[in-house]
Amino acid sequence: MTFSHSLPSPSLAAEELFSQLAHQCILPILRFDASVDGFRFCEELLAHDFKIIEITLSSDRGLELIQRLTQAGHCVGAGTIHTPAQAEQALSHGAQFLVSPGLNLDIVRLAQAAQVVYFPGVFTPTEALAAYNAGLRSLKLFPASAVGASYLKHFEGPFPGLQWLPTGGISFEDVEAYLAAGALVVGQGNRLVSAAHLQAGNWSAIAEELRHLQGLIQQWQKRYDR
Repeated sequence: MTFSHSLPSPSLAAEELFSQLAHQCILPILRFDASVDGFRFCEELLAHDFKIIEITLSSDRGLELIQRLTQAGHCVGAGTIHTPAQAEQALSHGAQFLVSPGLNLDIVRLAQAAQVVYFPGVFTPTEALAAYNAGLRSLKLFPASAVGASYLKHFEGPFPGLQWLPTGGISFEDVEAYLAAGALVVGQGNRLVSAAHLQAGNWSAIAEELRHLQGLIQQWQKRYDR
């Protein structure tokens, strides 16, 4: 059975966001503590063609980092949004999209009023249906690693036209399987680069890791027409 609920067409800004996320294949999801130079790492990511990144509000000075990067002209989203008040804070600091671990309909309404993309976390068809009927076309499958890439395929029939961001414990080796299953983009956190290199601020080693990662992404872009 296919639900006939009609989704509104996204704004041009949303289409551009989705297009760039599809091109990236991986969305860096960043959670920093005070021991890491978060801004410097973001600069490395941006320099290596990760034009869109997510910074969680659980990061040390997360809002400040979002503001600093957006003022420099970069596209940054805010993650781990739990409440409408946090969403408003994130938007006031320049966040250009919002991500939550679960579905909050008050945040849905706020994001729609602000005309920004919102990725709420869903795990079951019931949660996906609630988001779908609220007019969303972008969802986060979380925690994706608990069910695997094949689980995502089952949502395609009853919920056509959705843009999926699977996150949560996905090993780097499984990223391509999620892309093949229809994911718009796959979230990756502390698996992006070596934790030891990041902690030590070994930027040359980090740059080398990111160059290697972009080589793999270029293969995926060709394979999945991104």
